[in-house]
Amino acid sequence: MISQLFILAPNGHTIVHKDYRGEVPKEASETFLRKIVEKTETSPIFTVDGVNYVCVRKNGLFFLCTSVYNVSPAFVIELLTQLTKVCKDYIGVLSEESLRKNFTLVYELVDEIMDFGYAQCASTAELQAYVYNEPAAVSNPSQGRLPSFKSTPKTMSSKAVHKPISLRDQGSGKNEIFVDVIDRISATFNATGQVRTFSIDGSIQMKSYLTGSPELQLALNDELVIAGSGVKAGYGMVELDNVNFHECVQLDKFESQKMLVLEPPHGEFVLMNFHIGSLRHEGQIPFRVTPMLTALTEYKQEFRLQVRAEFADKYHGANVKVQFTVPKSSTGASCEIAAQAKGQTWEYDDATKTITWLIRKFVGNTTQTLACKFVVGPGSNVKKEMGPVSMSFEIPMYNVSQLQVQHLKIIERNKAYNPHRWVRCLTHTESYVCRI
Repeated sequence: MISQLFILAPNGHTIVHKDYRGEVPKEASETFLRKIVEKTETSPIFTVDGVNYVCVRKNGLFFLCTSVYNVSPAFVIELLTQLTKVCKDYIGVLSEESLRKNFTLVYELVDEIMDFGYAQCASTAELQAYVYNEPAAVSNPSQGRLPSFKSTPKTMSSKAVHKPISLRDQGSGKNEIFVDVIDRISATFNATGQVRTFSIDGSIQMKSYLTGSPELQLALNDELVIAGSGVKAGYGMVELDNVNFHECVQLDKFESQKMLVLEPPHGEFVLMNFHIGSLRHEGQIPFRVTPMLTALTEYKQEFRLQVRAEFADKYHGANVKVQFTVPKSSTGASCEIAAQAKGQTWEYDDATKTITWLIRKFVGNTTQTLACKFVVGPGSNVKKEMGPVSMSFEIPMYNVSQLQVQHLKIIERNKAYNPHRWVRCLTHTESYVCRI
């Protein structure tokens, strides 16, 4: 099966190394990194000198297996993916710092998950009976994770969800379950703002700190329609093109009541994935980008960029980043932001001719503008040479798909069993591009 297992930091340094059979040279990780750095291999699965390399990258970390045997790549990738989930469940957050502080615990987990290169058990719940090391605290648990959401009656800081599973009954003294509804938008627009392509790849993610194995009933929108089910979506209804569910979900009540019944496993898992392949209505577009290119003189150009938040002002975009490139023939660039704009910065990288505009908090139903001036050489086709405008952003407590968790019931006979439930939602970008 597997000859070696590595967990490598983003800079290539080894954090965890297990050599099960002594069949592969110890410098196998260096061979792997050289191929990655030189970009001679871009696939997560490749072979060099008779050694098979299979890798999963998570939060900048490389989880790598080597083998001289013809192993099933899909099986090894699934095993490595499950290893990332188990590590995150036990140490709270997956980062280089947390792994280094908890390397003893990680080695214990690896020893239980694999024996002599063969997979044994990779279930968070089943491993609890065999794992004894306690996790060490990490100073920055939000690193590489979802942002902290603003507290409301139904939410709390997202840092709480990164608590190690072994501490689920300590500290707060509560049983807890977290449910996140996450929308990832991919969209392209033309210069006039018309939508060319639009899709949403979303998921409902759970992390369970519940004791015992209580039954959960999670109800979604009553007006939910799945494409191909024979029901035509009407006004105000939420239509999904494709859905799939975790294996623990019982779908008996889904068609009639839009309810998911399950006994959640310990730790974090994806309860449901869904896909929306086209724009259902204009209200699904969170930001409108309007580019305007003007020739001030024969050589001096002005590129004015206007971005409007189309959602209600009770929401806000966080960590908004807007990027575009000016023509390669340009000599320098300068930008102007409105004097009253707060929490906004811009920078110009002359090596790549890239302008980056950062907006810390973009309140809904407002418009922000940036004016960029640059000088080009004679004979330049400025409009053709200008790069597209790309955006990245997060909108806490807002989901474009309108998929909602109506209620979350925990069925338990003991009336004293009253766990805390936290339901949150987030919209963020996969790709958001406006062609000039």
